Amino acid sequence: MKINKKKIVLSFIGLILILLFIGFVSYLSIQNKIIKPWNVMDNNRKEFVIESGEGVKQIAANLESENLISGADYFEIYVWQKKMASKLQAGKYELSPSMKIEDMVDLFVGGKIVGNEISITIPEGYSVKEIDQRLAQEGLINEGQFIEFDNNISSSLVSRFEFLKDKPQEAGLQGFYFPDTYLYYKDSSVAAIALKMLVNFDIKLTSGLRAEIEKNHKTIFEAITLASIVEKEAGNIEDMSKVASVFQNRLDIDKALESDATVNFIIGSHRAQATYEDLKIDSPYNTYKYKGLVPGPIANPGLEAIKAVIYPEDTDYYYFLTERENGRAIFSKTYEEHLRNKNKYLD
Repeated sequence: MKINKKKIVLSFIGLILILLFIGFVSYLSIQNKIIKPWNVMDNNRKEFVIESGEGVKQIAANLESENLISGADYFEIYVWQKKMASKLQAGKYELSPSMKIEDMVDLFVGGKIVGNEISITIPEGYSVKEIDQRLAQEGLINEGQFIEFDNNISSSLVSRFEFLKDKPQEAGLQGFYFPDTYLYYKDSSVAAIALKMLVNFDIKLTSGLRAEIEKNHKTIFEAITLASIVEKEAGNIEDMSKVASVFQNRLDIDKALESDATVNFIIGSHRAQATYEDLKIDSPYNTYKYKGLVPGPIANPGLEAIKAVIYPEDTDYYYFLTERENGRAIFSKTYEEHLRNKNKYLD
């Protein structure tokens, strides 16, 4: 019987491809298990102890038995991939099933044991004053210290970050303290606290995003200033890119932004709508009185607001209002349409 070599070769190649495909799918499945928390809905923290002398295998087994990870193998694979087996430190930690394996490893490598650190969340849209209050409430600083730090930014700190090269000399760093959840040592200095936020901003504002900002003929400082207004004006993430388009459309035709958020910034208020008296305030932050961007960010925007400014929707909207009940934005093209919407949704 004559052997069909071509068929044998093709069969062999097909088998190899199948095995490679199976291997690739298995790899993706394992990586997916590694990067996802075991139970994202379970934020309950529990004490987890690494005893002196315990190796990766034992630590992984203990994590699995405590239902903190989906499988010991995934923890072991991650640790070996990152070559951190010798860096895991003994101690008492607080973990939850909602944490990712990489976050747990970060704690173990840093030796961030219970009682040594404080977890603090800085929400999107917080001002320097609000950050100061949050840090003081947690006992990390005395009230006013963070504000004082921002009022006296050193040139050496500014020079460390390329994204601050366009910052006006007289401006603080509001807008660049990236909103996120941070772990701080209880004895951290104000400078160390601020630096961690700035480093995070430097990471989150990727080279791709910076290139888009430049492509839009803006400086980073201008983009973050506008993003801070969008952050305070948009009632939800879904509306941000349209809100950004409204403000950009107004800037393009040299029309005042007329943002209530910038007026609230002047008076330290959170009003849904500026009063007639508010609109008469003589301040460069009064965008009803003065055209163009305000002198600097009015808050610290999150990544979604920043992206909304970088990638605004292509619209012909020049007005919007926010419904009181659900925070949904209603957009309009003309002032007449805007007035009709005000009568319908606000009055």
